[in-house]
Amino acid sequence: MEKIVVNANNDHERQVLKKLVEDFPQYIIVFPDNKDDLMKELKDADILAGYFINKEMLDVAKNLKYICGFLAGVDKLPLDILKQRDILLTTGRGIHPIHMSEYAMAMMILDARNLDKVLEEKKEKNWAAFKYPQDQVYGKKLGILGIGAIGKELARKADAFGMEVIGIKKHPQTVEYVSKVYNMEEGLDVVFSTCDYIVNLLPNTEKTNQIINKKYLSMMKKTACMINIGRGDTVNEEDLYDALKNKQFKRYISDVFITEPLPKESKFWELDNIIITPHICGPNVTYMDKAYPIVVHNLKCYLNKDYNQMKNMFSHELGY
Repeated sequence: MEKIVVNANNDHERQVLKKLVEDFPQYIIVFPDNKDDLMKELKDADILAGYFINKEMLDVAKNLKYICGFLAGVDKLPLDILKQRDILLTTGRGIHPIHMSEYAMAMMILDARNLDKVLEEKKEKNWAAFKYPQDQVYGKKLGILGIGAIGKELARKADAFGMEVIGIKKHPQTVEYVSKVYNMEEGLDVVFSTCDYIVNLLPNTEKTNQIINKKYLSMMKKTACMINIGRGDTVNEEDLYDALKNKQFKRYISDVFITEPLPKESKFWELDNIIITPHICGPNVTYMDKAYPIVVHNLKCYLNKDYNQMKNMFSHELGY
């Protein structure tokens, strides 16, 4: 009988995931309470269902054959070891579209209405009625870098707000609510030179690492705003800092950085045209409720050796 180790973040997630015991009576399923228990249970585990795995855990988990991952991103995982040991990996792609697209819409509206500035005035008890211009997102042009599940949901929401949407996809195809889809080579020039808002949803791969650099940042409109909810590694942060310091475009809003937490000594903290959030875009109180159907589907496929039907199978060749 195969053994699944389930590594949940909190009591709510643990309660949701305990339904696995009923859904998969043919497995031994354990729920470690702490790191020591986790390391002990991994010694004879066949499957790990959880957010993270590192080299220390893999060194213990000699029998591990499959990782049912809850996160969409994999760039922090020891992928070389997984490849070497031929350990299957599936991810949490498809969980995030609703709440991450809401974050992006909220930040675009915040930027248009300068709400961050207005809220700062409250601290000084200032009634700054006419101090900050009040714009709108209606009629603005949105460029989405990486039109996957999140990008498609964002395009739907933006269209409802009267925005024109263009975007970039590795293999361009018609996407509902998107007026034009480009490949990476031609699309970056168009997006950065013409869009009022740019939302970065790119994964971090060899091809996208620091792809957003001085060349593209210098193309942006003076009034443009860029929002990064993809990966910090896709942006050259030295070039970004220079562009922001020199006020080349209006504002940068980022939930992700190359080094996280962002160090207190980072120069970004001192800039007045950047909004920093502490990687809160992806987490959500309903996260595990959304993840559970994907987990169940993939475990059923794994049990039946129906690997081709598994959702979000990670490809070492593609990097996602």
